[in-house]
Amino acid sequence: MSATRVRMGLGIVLLGVLMLGLTPYPRDFVEAVRRAETHRSALEYGVALESYRLAAHIDPRTPLPCQRQGEILLQQHRWAEAEVAFAEASRRQGGLEALLGRGESQAGRGDWAAAIHTWLGALALSPKEPRVYLALGRAAIAQGRFDEAQQRLERTLSLQPLPETTREAHALLGRLLLTDDPAAAAVHLERAGDLDLLAVLEAVQAQTSPGSKALLAGVALLQRRELPLACHYLEQATVATPADARPRAYLAYTLDQLGETVAARDLLEQALQIDVGEAMAYYFLGLHERDVGRLKKAQEAFEQALRLDPENAAFHVEMAETFLLLGDYDHAEEWYQAAADLEGDNVDLNLLLTRFYLDRLYRVMDGGLPAAQSTVALAPENAQAHDLLGWAYYLTGRPLEAQQSLATALSLDPHLVSAHYHLGSVYATTGPQALARQHLQRAADLDTEGYYRRRALAILADLE
Repeated sequence: MSATRVRMGLGIVLLGVLMLGLTPYPRDFVEAVRRAETHRSALEYGVALESYRLAAHIDPRTPLPCQRQGEILLQQHRWAEAEVAFAEASRRQGGLEALLGRGESQAGRGDWAAAIHTWLGALALSPKEPRVYLALGRAAIAQGRFDEAQQRLERTLSLQPLPETTREAHALLGRLLLTDDPAAAAVHLERAGDLDLLAVLEAVQAQTSPGSKALLAGVALLQRRELPLACHYLEQATVATPADARPRAYLAYTLDQLGETVAARDLLEQALQIDVGEAMAYYFLGLHERDVGRLKKAQEAFEQALRLDPENAAFHVEMAETFLLLGDYDHAEEWYQAAADLEGDNVDLNLLLTRFYLDRLYRVMDGGLPAAQSTVALAPENAQAHDLLGWAYYLTGRPLEAQQSLATALSLDPHLVSAHYHLGSVYATTGPQALARQHLQRAADLDTEGYYRRRALAILADLE
């Protein structure tokens, strides 16, 4: 559930009423909310949050400013802060919207038990609200209770929800039914407008056995980071094809991503007992060993994978990442370069090589800058490539060229967080300071991971 799904009901009604002047809200409260809404519409979240905080202080009765704060914080993936805001909205009698938002913030930080408890409270308050059933359906999927999830989602649709909720319910039902009822899955995915998963369904149906269907469905969902559903289908594939090492290897990797490292290790050992020549099993074993801190064991596993499939660029990348963790930049560079050379027209691999040089401040002049220039030549319409070239110019003492490349990056993608951060950093050094503040604040507003937000806010504090 995105923040837009918790923006209805009380918030919209109350905002419309107070803007019309039909309630005895103080004028400065109304002005603060109006100012906040304007900045929020422009994605200027930092200023919007400050205005909502001011409004909440001016009038401690209404839940609206706290509700709006929570919605912005959800969009920024600041889960703990969002939960605090929604809890305050609830304390101010925020009702259904506050409970929906608080559950979403709990789900965002992975506490599904707390989210379910909150959403059940919302269900008791509004037993015919389709968004609550959708939320509980998502929670059931996250916890592997797929029959319950299907029931919750079907109930969602029976309540005639608004279009956004309808689309998501259909999309999730389509995923749940990929192998068990492909005809129904197709209907749901068509109604969701999910062309991506419709293509997956078509490929799944082209497979000739239940095991291969489930394996393809599981791998496709794994690639899309839909881990509980990926695990569901990969478990089906493992049962259907006990003599095939691949489902176990992919299932192991999925379990590793879910934090179940012991079960993942057992499955990887089983996969290699079934087929000692399965390169992907060694690849996933290398990732597993690296995740648990056994870097030398990881290297050994990647070496085995490379012996079996020496042209696989992904194997080269992971070997490079392992050397990087060991602090061996010379060997890391060799493996990153080898991966890029294997697929010379692969933009992502060239970006990865360029980031290696720039992020580590390693051979920026004779390695990072040429790599960035080559990537721009390879992909002149790629905003990330221009962003990295601009940063390479800045790091090599060419600020004017840096500004030009970073401006190009933002013309191609106005919401590219890293480019705003890099351009703000350049202006913080060269001026004008107003532009530095503008771009750094934009980076802080748009970042959903926290990496650039923290750095941007630190520079902004120094500028003050």
